[in-house]
Amino acid sequence: MAIEERRLTLEVTLLEDPDETERAELAERLCAELRELDVDSAGFVPGGPAPAGSKADAVTLSTVLLTFAASGGVFTTVIGTVRDWLLRQRQPGVVVDIKIDGDEFRIEGATSDERQRLLEAFVAKHSAAG
Repeated sequence: MAIEERRLTLEVTLLEDPDETERAELAERLCAELRELDVDSAGFVPGGPAPAGSKADAVTLSTVLLTFAASGGVFTTVIGTVRDWLLRQRQPGVVVDIKIDGDEFRIEGATSDERQRLLEAFVAKHSAAG
């Protein structure tokens, strides 16, 4: 019996200062933390065509793509890690858009308690789906 694999994207956004370099650095730090979890892979989403003359494929350096087993509670661990990472960010306006199974989740302008309840509902919905 094959283990079902799930895909999740996490897009890092800066609301107050949309500096692309800083946004990419934040995404790299988040991706590094996620690589330490029990995920199959964590990297950046392939972008459009690479510029003429370049030797590498273009990637979107602010959007992380994770793949992981649908079972085993990995999804809950990933969401908890993202939540904890966001709480440690000193720069205001750092947001992570989470996309899985055609559903998107963004926490913006909510109290800590509201964010926690919303995250728990999102995790419960997609844990049951896996």
